[in-house]
Amino acid sequence: MEPTDALFMIIVNIVLFIIFAIIPLLLGIFANISTKHPRTMFIAGQTVSILLTIITVISLSISVIYAINEQDSTQRPYIFAWCICWLLIAIFPLSTFDLTTSQKTKKQKTCYLTISFITFFLILSGSEFLYNRAFGYVFQTERFELSINDFYSNHPEADKNSDINIFASIQNGEDEFTANISVYKDSITLKATELRYISSEIISSEKSQKDSCYRNDLPRDLVQDIIEEITYYQPEIEYTWVGDLCFHPFAFVELANNKNATTIILKLPDIDEYHPNAQRLAKKFASLVNDLKINPTKGCSN
Repeated sequence: MEPTDALFMIIVNIVLFIIFAIIPLLLGIFANISTKHPRTMFIAGQTVSILLTIITVISLSISVIYAINEQDSTQRPYIFAWCICWLLIAIFPLSTFDLTTSQKTKKQKTCYLTISFITFFLILSGSEFLYNRAFGYVFQTERFELSINDFYSNHPEADKNSDINIFASIQNGEDEFTANISVYKDSITLKATELRYISSEIISSEKSQKDSCYRNDLPRDLVQDIIEEITYYQPEIEYTWVGDLCFHPFAFVELANNKNATTIILKLPDIDEYHPNAQRLAKKFASLVNDLKINPTKGCSN
């Protein structure tokens, strides 16, 4: 989740704790200490607690109907589990009030209420976890393998005589660059292209500036590190309760290993907000190209 989302959820949890725990507790305390209208305070506390339970149950009924009609069977268990969590939360105001107004000793009440509040926080955390998977947005990277022929049909300019070929394309807003790396026994070459879109006015047509360069003295350790990152990369999944329509940086990586005739393809969306391993890989490519200091007239320079 984004930092702002996490902060918002903390605030939501505090508000829910006040509504479902603190308010019934205070009503129960007032019912105990009230000398003029103890019966009225007791009825008021019971009424508020029952209303909170009824409102929660009605809301859950709508969610259950949604769960039954939900076509995605993978979401359905999370939806039902989330409903169970909130059924337990719905009982909490009534149980807290009844426990506070019971005839138990102060020590017993304190012990039971402490256990109840800890349980409440655990259930609330579990409901947040389940809600993100039941109703939230899924941000997922992909990794799959193809034959070597598919890679060379997509990239006919790649050198089949190399040990490994890597193609990476990273786009961030109006900036985009591609990197073609060929790894040989004695050298490593890189062909890099940087494309920048420039809008002179709001309604004007976009213009683009394209710069390219070539070099054959890349650091082998860094390239080998990138190769290992790609080879052992595993898809990452992030869940969040809110999505946005903003454009997130996107990376597309292909690695062709001529020795074992396989191709690894990585699709890495949303690398600014999610997927730390994908972010790390994209940053390595970006630093590799940025270090070239591409000059449209002189090519690469250090």
